[in-house]
Amino acid sequence: MTDHAKRLILAFFLLAFLVVIPVMAILNLGPESRPVANNSVIVLEIGGEMLEYHPSFSPGFFFGRHELTLADALACVDAAARDAHVKGLVLKIFPSGAGAAKCEELKAAIDRFKESGKPVVAFSPVLEGHHYLVACAADSVFMPPAGYVVIPGPSSSAIFFRGALDKLGINPNIDRIGAYKSAAESYTEKERTPESRAMTRLLLGDIYERYVADIAAARGCGTDAVLAWIDRGLFSPARAFNEGIIDGVRYWDEIEARFEKENTRLVDSHEYLRGKRAAAIAEGPRVAVIHAQGLITMGESGFDPVSGLTMGSETIIDELRRAREDDAVKAVILRVDSPGGDGIAGDMISREVELTSKEKPVVVSMSDVAASGGYEIAYRADRIIAMPASITGSIGSITGKMNARGLYNKLGVTKDEIGTGKNSLIYSDYRDFSDDEWALVREEHWAFYRGWI
Repeated sequence: MTDHAKRLILAFFLLAFLVVIPVMAILNLGPESRPVANNSVIVLEIGGEMLEYHPSFSPGFFFGRHELTLADALACVDAAARDAHVKGLVLKIFPSGAGAAKCEELKAAIDRFKESGKPVVAFSPVLEGHHYLVACAADSVFMPPAGYVVIPGPSSSAIFFRGALDKLGINPNIDRIGAYKSAAESYTEKERTPESRAMTRLLLGDIYERYVADIAAARGCGTDAVLAWIDRGLFSPARAFNEGIIDGVRYWDEIEARFEKENTRLVDSHEYLRGKRAAAIAEGPRVAVIHAQGLITMGESGFDPVSGLTMGSETIIDELRRAREDDAVKAVILRVDSPGGDGIAGDMISREVELTSKEKPVVVSMSDVAASGGYEIAYRADRIIAMPASITGSIGSITGKMNARGLYNKLGVTKDEIGTGKNSLIYSDYRDFSDDEWALVREEHWAFYRGWI
């Protein structure tokens, strides 16, 4: 084969990889989507990260199929409830990244589905925590013989790096406003402060009380029975069946066989959603849904190896402006799932929310977490709505730096720093703040915080 022919083949494969495959993925080319047949039962798989939405880029965007997002799952359940072709719903539940609030939202959607009079069956090899609450929304819950149930009640585990930082020779210089602003304690303390401990107990107690009541109502038993289940915590499927936690021990093929006998067709939720989206071309007035997901940063949304998904201020601002300037968009839902992040970036997004709300209604819908900066981007909306288990607030502030000189010394690394102005080296990682620098940092920190308050 000549070099020219080799270059042509290489160019062809590069073209296919860089152009053809992405375009096919974006256009979702494939078999024509058709409405589901009569007597269909939708199989909704709950598992994976259970994100609010898929980020703009990930390797799975081009290869393989996406896991369902929470928005996908809710849309699937609500569409199936209205679909005359759909006769029931099967939940396949696996461990996922869904927190208490997302699980509550899934349960609420399943409860709505049951109002249509259609049956719901849940199947899971592993039921943990609030995922059991989702399963309880079904008419019946089944597990394979080798599975297990883990329902020990809500808990919290915090990790502290202060001891490791001390060994490494790194000294945190952190200014915290708000005794209950606990995020920085991972770096400044070796255990929870009394305020942090009291706050966590309060949050867990609230979630726990509702968890017990919701399970008791869904399973049709008393709260004493649920409390006894939680105190034991761990159950084999056989024991869970004997105690009324589940309704039977079955393999998945036995669940499938049951539906085959009833002449029903099991339809994967991905397939079902493709058909619905192909038929649902938006025309006329619309409501824009903007997902604000991840750690808040300046710039564009993306992915950080340490922090995971990031919410870029410029990305969210652009989306808010696009919705504001689109005459077909009559209102905006800002869906927030964020623990916070950069306060300046949060304020920039918050300003755009304010500008948008002057032209059309903006409603914030809170997911698992909308705290700190996640609340900062929410408070200027016309209305804020949260699930009972959503975590919000944390209206404090943290700033500072790390002095890594001790670590440099251990490594045999030295730094020779030259400044110009009096405070040109204020954020040097080679020394602590001086008394004057501490005073300046605290003065400006409080000015920023008071502005928000």
